[in-house]
Formats: sequence, C-alpha cells, structure tokens
Amino acid sequence: MKKILYSLAVIILFVTTFNFTILYKRINSESYLILQNIEALSYAETINAYCFGIGSLDCPNSNEKVKVVL
Repeated sequence: MKKILYSLAVIILFVTTFNFTILYKRINSESYLILQNIEALSYAETINAYCFGIGSLDCPNSNEKVKVVL
C-alpha cells in the first residue's frame, strides 16, 4: 500500500512539474512576441524621418527643434 501511495505521489509530482514548465514557456514566448511587436511598431515611427532647418518641430530621430520633418 505504501508503494502505491509513494508511486502515485511521484507521478503527481512529475505531472505538475511538467505542466508548470509548459505554462512557463508559453507565458515567456507570448511576452517575447508582445515585446517584438512593440519594438516593430515603435521602429516604424522613426524610420525614414528627415529633418531640415531650425524651427519649432521636434525631430523624431534626434529630438532637436527643426523647421521641416519629412
């Protein structure tokens, strides 16, 4: 009887460990994907921005005050 209970406890321990491992990997992969999406969106805002002159607009590349942003 003790062998059966001990075996059952070991099996339950392995199953729970396996489930938490899968859950942890799933959460990390989703958060990594979310971070990659945020970086891609923010990168698209600053690419190909050309700033000319001296004025009152903020240049997205350098945060300097410029006249024209293309």
